[in-house]
Amino acid sequence: LQASIQLATIGGSTLATRVSSLTRGDSLDANTAAARRRSSARTRNRIGSGAAAAITAPSEWGQGDRDRYLHRPEVYYSEPGEQVLMQFGEGMRIEELPEGTRVAYPGVRKNAPSDPKVMQQMVEHALDNPIGQPPLREKLRALKALKKKPKILMAFDDVSIPLPPMRAPDIRRIILEQAERRCMEEGIDPGDIKFVCSIALHRFIRRDEFRHVCGPALYDKYHPRGQMTNYNAVDLEFSVDIGTTEAGERVLVCKDFAEADLLLYANVNYVSMDGGYKSYATGLVHYQTLRHNHDSKTLKNTSLFDPPRSALHKSIIRIGKLMQKHTDVFHVETVLDDNRFPFYLTWVQVLMRRMNILQKSLARVSCFFLKFLPIWLRLWIFWGPLVRGQFGLVQVKAGETEAVHEQTLAANFEDSVVELEGQADILIIAPTCIGPYTKDTYLNPLLVNTYALGYYYNMYVGGVPVLKKGGVMIVVNPMPYKWSSPTHDAYKAIFEEAVAPLGPDRFEEQQERFATDERLNDIYRRGDGPAAVHGFYMYTWAAHGMSKVSKVFVVGAEDSRGPDVLNWDMKDSVKEAVAAAREFLGNPKAEATFWQCPPVGYARVKLPEGVEVEKRYTW
Repeated sequence: LQASIQLATIGGSTLATRVSSLTRGDSLDANTAAARRRSSARTRNRIGSGAAAAITAPSEWGQGDRDRYLHRPEVYYSEPGEQVLMQFGEGMRIEELPEGTRVAYPGVRKNAPSDPKVMQQMVEHALDNPIGQPPLREKLRALKALKKKPKILMAFDDVSIPLPPMRAPDIRRIILEQAERRCMEEGIDPGDIKFVCSIALHRFIRRDEFRHVCGPALYDKYHPRGQMTNYNAVDLEFSVDIGTTEAGERVLVCKDFAEADLLLYANVNYVSMDGGYKSYATGLVHYQTLRHNHDSKTLKNTSLFDPPRSALHKSIIRIGKLMQKHTDVFHVETVLDDNRFPFYLTWVQVLMRRMNILQKSLARVSCFFLKFLPIWLRLWIFWGPLVRGQFGLVQVKAGETEAVHEQTLAANFEDSVVELEGQADILIIAPTCIGPYTKDTYLNPLLVNTYALGYYYNMYVGGVPVLKKGGVMIVVNPMPYKWSSPTHDAYKAIFEEAVAPLGPDRFEEQQERFATDERLNDIYRRGDGPAAVHGFYMYTWAAHGMSKVSKVFVVGAEDSRGPDVLNWDMKDSVKEAVAAAREFLGNPKAEATFWQCPPVGYARVKLPEGVEVEKRYTW
């Protein structure tokens, strides 16, 4: 502990010196300086991160690894009796892996700057030094010269990202505050500025969430005047038709966007699926536009985290370009680091074989006691104030959407890609309740399917999934048949009335009925849950995985109703499930891979020359 404190003190002194240097304006490029600062562990909880780094850094690390990671990525094969820590819905579970199971661990990057002053400095540099566009101040002056009262719209991502929620100040708050300050200094009338949450069909964010995301000052100034709102993507009165893409996609956009002279977008880039045109060509468009690319046919041809191989992104780019022609867009994108948990939970992202005695004890005690807590209390623990992301800012760029997003993707993938030799016959994953659609709600069977066969299956780049086509997936999750009401009333109805009787091939026959269900849509209008039709997109989000995976076994399920609807077989342990998967495949030597998440990463699978990979799209 004394050694850890000394390490933390040294790290703190180094950071203080660099913060002082940056504040004095010694650096011309705040983002470059921030990247260099990642070479030492920085966090506001320096004792916790210093202890983790001191304990888990093996002696064989090269200097490059030390500079880039808190916990380096690793691919290894499990030894006899080896156990791993797995997420288990609203809990955690320790499971023994069959001998020889390949374990893929993405690693944890060094912490980026998390001091609010440094993050503000980086944001200001981005606003004043954009890519492919004039600085924000110049754009505002040009608007003022053309129009006496230009209308400014500031849109931002909803609370489905980052995960877990970022502690104050949220990075969106810093962006919006600095953008609004420039508007005031350039003479923009406060009455001509609006803030809108780019919510589309998600649950409207609440007042407390507005206050957190936008900050108390902006909230108190604009929310009481009705200038800080959620976009309603269900009722046509809040949307405007701006035309049709070359592929015949009708584009209905948020009315505030259509009437604005300038859109400033504040993005949080958590995974490579997000950002770019998707920020506003999904979040600020009507249901009738979303249906063009959120359907099963499109999603079956989409690798979610590899945009060049995503039919979804190809459609979104067409829509986004049309929107960009209609309204000038100044896009601000951020990339956050892997510092997801406070210091007392950092062990959650550490490989169990690398944990020290204290960390292993914490893991075992946590798994044991979580089993006996009621699910509502476990839900509060995972989503309560004790679990807040300590995120640091890796990079922030502003300017033209495509140019900015290209650099965002590069930073997102940096140090987050795991190289794998060959695909797996069996893929083992363990979804957590901390996901984009479960904030303050239970992880129900529909969303377990979304996370497992949608998000986790698609955590790869380069056109080759970790799991072979026709392979078997093993999902470790308790699968309680619990649906938060009224938030997930529509999800439950869709699961029971469309998915259960019709299955993945025909369930969309019921989509229009649910899209126009006024009782369920009233839940959305009140801000109590997503739009009625959103549950269909939760199922189509898994279409790619469902079309490639031949069988799913679920380990630890406490209720058979969810697995029965999804046609999943229930098993008691991972070892039992792997044995059943090998029997199903008719191959007693079928190779299994456990993909550990968190931390979040991406696999790049190497195949022999000549083996076909998923095609890239052009636009």
